[in-house]
Amino acid sequence: MKLKNIFLCGITALALIGCDLDEFPKDSVSPETFFKTEKELKLYSNQFYTSLPEASDFYQESSDYVVHNLSYSDAVRGYAHVVPSTGGGWNFSMLRHINYFLQNLYRCDDAAVRAYYEGVGRFWRAYFYFSKLQLFGDLPWYDQVLNSDDDELLYKERDSRDVIIKHIIDDLDVAAKQLPEVGENKYHICRYTALALKARACLYEGTFRKYHAGTEFNPNSLPYADLLQQAADAALEVMKSGKYQLYAEGTRPYYDYFVGIGATSEKETILSRSYGLATHDASAFALVASKGSAGFTRAFALTYLDSDGSRFTDKADYLTEPFTEETKNRDPRMAQTFLTQNFTYKDGTQGLYRKNLSVTGYPVVKFVEGSEAISGSHVDIPVFRLGEVYLNYAEALAEKGTITQNDLDISINKLRDRVHMPHLSLADANAHPDAFLKGEPYGYKNVDKGNNCGVILEIRRERGIELVMEGFRYQDLVRWRELTRFDNQNADETSNGREFFGPYVPSIGRYDMDGDGVFDFVVNPETGRGYPAPTGVKAVTINKDIFLTENTQGMIIALQDMVRRHDEKRDYLYPIPITELTLSKGLLKQNPNWDDINREK
Repeated sequence: MKLKNIFLCGITALALIGCDLDEFPKDSVSPETFFKTEKELKLYSNQFYTSLPEASDFYQESSDYVVHNLSYSDAVRGYAHVVPSTGGGWNFSMLRHINYFLQNLYRCDDAAVRAYYEGVGRFWRAYFYFSKLQLFGDLPWYDQVLNSDDDELLYKERDSRDVIIKHIIDDLDVAAKQLPEVGENKYHICRYTALALKARACLYEGTFRKYHAGTEFNPNSLPYADLLQQAADAALEVMKSGKYQLYAEGTRPYYDYFVGIGATSEKETILSRSYGLATHDASAFALVASKGSAGFTRAFALTYLDSDGSRFTDKADYLTEPFTEETKNRDPRMAQTFLTQNFTYKDGTQGLYRKNLSVTGYPVVKFVEGSEAISGSHVDIPVFRLGEVYLNYAEALAEKGTITQNDLDISINKLRDRVHMPHLSLADANAHPDAFLKGEPYGYKNVDKGNNCGVILEIRRERGIELVMEGFRYQDLVRWRELTRFDNQNADETSNGREFFGPYVPSIGRYDMDGDGVFDFVVNPETGRGYPAPTGVKAVTINKDIFLTENTQGMIIALQDMVRRHDEKRDYLYPIPITELTLSKGLLKQNPNWDDINREK
């Protein structure tokens, strides 16, 4: 692989991250005069935090559970994939900065400072490689800075997934040993950030190997069960540390955590990206039309249990329940994630239903501080939090086949306790797997069919509900081999029924969706006289502004003109750009089944 275009020439100021993380070296860095003090090491390593996801990666997340009306990536649409000439995520410049940093640590005379910053560098190298592993699979491993005459390294084949995941684990083990137990604040990495990333990475790779065994993406030899156990062990260490706890105060703890209510909410956070007023000018969440009018899908809404723990989808008429009825008496997290009736924001204002602010008709309140903050807020973005660690722990043991009721009680059931939901029973879940989560069109077709099928499905339910709009869903579907859940068209170009649906609309008419006594959803016929809309409400016309599954009634169809069709033998890995294949002198090989598709002109 040719890397001359990413040699280090100097570091420029980058986007703000939080606290003092906005400071970087402004001029070219000479190793002979730099890297000698703790301040200089900190100054250089601050740039690594820019690798963290942006808020837009969350509120513009594209999955089967949350959609928007902005342009969609080829990864989501599938059928429109092309091999790019350049870019496409194949960029190693940050890796060079990290290796340059690690290679020059010895210039600092303070052994304790060197050890700490080796942990910092090792963490960010693991973070870099894990993000690339998810996209491309096999990768060239580099732990040194390359020079222009290093032809043997510049031109090399990719190392296997086995090699990459082992290096990721090794780096994280060193980071966990050498980083402090607690960072300077929630914006700095620490020992438990490294362990949380290890749990995330090992769970990903373990389940990828399990569900892609025997496919074009068969990921080499490392047993998936070993990786799953390492994921569970790392997660358990975080859980037992006593450093973190779920935010569980008040009547709406799930909503409150994501809008930053209460100082104790920070105890759930292992690492955040800051959007606080004092440290960042940019707004975090934006749910206005210009930012895509994000909305949840019916497929997601149907996964929420009733508040007594029973399955909403076991009801005979569940598909025809209108919005105001289907959102009643459900898992409390639904009314703390969706805008439902009588919702009050953090700032005390009433949540108003506006169809134009939600492409599906299921509006979002997660991360939204108030009615005036819909166009942007200053809510920090949790990158690692205890809630995810609980989910990773439970899933790893369930997929490995060794989960016990106690394992559920110290993980999933703590998440349920937070919102006063009945506990998940291992015996009941496995005795009665949810037919909705197994069947068409919304079920998981490739889920483990063994004795733990039921509990795996329930953990996936919890994962979707707990982590929605936190950037996990697409890669979850990749590792579970479930990308066809996006598809509304089969390989033979016939429909398979997986549209992005919104709530059920019983008929043309006027509806009070948010419970304030004012009609805020006015549905008019395609022809003939319509209903007047109150001030501030825009009426929608059938088959013009809104499309329903049964013409004048039925579920709202969002993005119906977008064709989505995935190739099961190709789309679980991104293609390597054409330029990189050319520059490698033939040593880089394209990912499976990308060679024969139309290339970018």
